[in-house]
Amino acid sequence: MSSLPSPGPAELLARPGFPAAVRNSTVAPLAMLDDDPRFYRCIGDIPTYALGVLALYLHSIDRLYIRGLQEATKDLFSAGRATAILARMQRIGLIVPRDEFQRGRQRRYAPAPTMIEAFRSCYLIELRSLALIDPRVETIVESYADPVIFDGIVGFLARMHLAAPALDQQLVEPLGGVGRRSMGLFTAYALAEAAFEAGRPRAEGLIDINISQLSTRLGVSRTHLRRILKILQDAGLVTEGPDSARLRLTPAFAAGYELYFVGMFSALLAALGGPSDD
Repeated sequence: MSSLPSPGPAELLARPGFPAAVRNSTVAPLAMLDDDPRFYRCIGDIPTYALGVLALYLHSIDRLYIRGLQEATKDLFSAGRATAILARMQRIGLIVPRDEFQRGRQRRYAPAPTMIEAFRSCYLIELRSLALIDPRVETIVESYADPVIFDGIVGFLARMHLAAPALDQQLVEPLGGVGRRSMGLFTAYALAEAAFEAGRPRAEGLIDINISQLSTRLGVSRTHLRRILKILQDAGLVTEGPDSARLRLTPAFAAGYELYFVGMFSALLAALGGPSDD
């Protein structure tokens, strides 16, 4: 991949295509979720997303097994911790065994096909959004079928997160921590989409909300959805509307939502301009 120097946060926000990029990265994933509810389960929260990136990276370098995980991370994890990480990946459906268990032999795994498809689609959406900000990305979109592009993005992001796990905070903090909750990000996406559909240029203002319909759409219970909304309220990002069918997204929600995408776009731009070696 050719080098694409990353602009700073202020420059990204000032780019004419930034609002359209945010809208595309809001509406397109929700449309995909509506089309296939299984699709985004593996990237519905930041911790699961990070595990998915790690699994894809380990698979690309043929290290998706206990000792392979330790080797790839330079023994950052003990054997017990590596075992627990792979067990969690399997439990939440990110990976599947490649072979039968044999005593004395480390079992190898592969990413679940649905997970691979979800991540490939996710990055294609973000690349199309980035092309609205930086036209040079359009050539990468056109060449996306080349597996080198996808593997390069995954490899860069995995190494980045392994080197500095706290970088996940860049995606969690702007939205009050809902990124840690299952489908918390997609709750924020749905609220922003409602503002956009109401004709607002930013994700703020009074919006209509139906708890039952939204919980069904996201595949979570109404209780879980209310907890996510409470987190947003406690963070000052959402306030109650004039009645139970409406909420108000504060200017802080709009600012945090844009900052979340600044973090996402910046990481992806860095991946496109980063080293492709391993």
